[in-house]
Amino acid sequence: MKPVNKDAQLCLPLKLNLLMEAWIEQLKKEYKSSTLPDFQDLVEGLSYSFSDQIEGSTDRESLILHQVSTFPLAYHFVTDGTYGHDTIMHDLMHGCEGLLIEWNENPAFQNLFEDIKFEYLRTVISLPKEVDLLPAIRWIEATNPANLTLESEALELPASSSSIAYRISGFNAYAAGANAAQELSYVAYELSQFLQQKIDRPITLEMGIGEHFIVELAKFKALDWLVNALFSYHGHQPWLKVRCKTGWRNKSSVQVHDNQIRQTFEAVCGMLSGAHELCVTPYDHAYVGHSANFVRRMALNTVHILSLEGQLNGEKTAIEGSPIIAHHATTLCNSVWDFLKAASPEEAKTLLLSAMDATLIQRTSTLSNFLKPEGRITEKKKLSGIYGRDAVYFENLAI
Repeated sequence: MKPVNKDAQLCLPLKLNLLMEAWIEQLKKEYKSSTLPDFQDLVEGLSYSFSDQIEGSTDRESLILHQVSTFPLAYHFVTDGTYGHDTIMHDLMHGCEGLLIEWNENPAFQNLFEDIKFEYLRTVISLPKEVDLLPAIRWIEATNPANLTLESEALELPASSSSIAYRISGFNAYAAGANAAQELSYVAYELSQFLQQKIDRPITLEMGIGEHFIVELAKFKALDWLVNALFSYHGHQPWLKVRCKTGWRNKSSVQVHDNQIRQTFEAVCGMLSGAHELCVTPYDHAYVGHSANFVRRMALNTVHILSLEGQLNGEKTAIEGSPIIAHHATTLCNSVWDFLKAASPEEAKTLLLSAMDATLIQRTSTLSNFLKPEGRITEKKKLSGIYGRDAVYFENLAI
């Protein structure tokens, strides 16, 4: 083995800076300008300059994400036990490896899970805090299904039920129109409130995947840094996983091919994020009573192709060392810390909703193709956001 050349190691950052400076000078020639334009996203509240490439931002080792290959889950929102069983069996017949199951009212479990071989699946039942957990707990105790976990947004649990994971849904903030900083602020605030109680329950952080590819990758990197910082600050580190989930706010009710492209890019972002689980939802969930089988297969096959043919799953180095992602992640973290410092329990909700309202106004003024409520061509479902807000829809985005 050759000895390490320490002088060469010390000179590497300087060489990289010189190369970057030369590249920027070449860009100025091509732009025919002595200055280069800045990139700015008013909705996300982020900006980036070419000079930031030279200055750089400190990238930190990932301690939460990129630890295992991202596991795919098929999304099922159950309103009827028998129909829910049929759609689960459909997905299993088309290569489904895991299930993410949600409901607002407890179904008939004997119908929903009839003949399901749980030992060959990973199954997650994820419920809002309003749902009574006792029927699900009793069914689990009676049947003892393998590889099944139960998670809830409820903080208070029935006695001897500490193994039920506590879900913090950044996805619902995303669904209500939050930008990356606001989604992170909501998750960090709720996580901080939970950690300070020193409750020994597993945690699931469920995040949405928005429209801006680079910003979303930075959001997940920032999430990793924030979680580690909050663990250290509170001196409490329960088991935690991150799930990313595609949504419906930017999906059209009629443009199938646009939906497919958007869904694919979001799934790519989810895999590169290094999250523990990825759920690609049927894009028509917001528009129809029951998702079409074609749309369900599209969601399943998107993940299959990216994993098997794209070889994306588990690629830790795909975005490591990116100056722009590290820069955005640092900016997002600073924004979240400023929010946490300013927000008391009485003020957090008001501050966050006010910021989301401002983002909504900015978003609607920025998107020339934003579909106004009075121009809706299809009735949308009333889906959950945060703090009593409903999900919003940005249909037919300008491309």
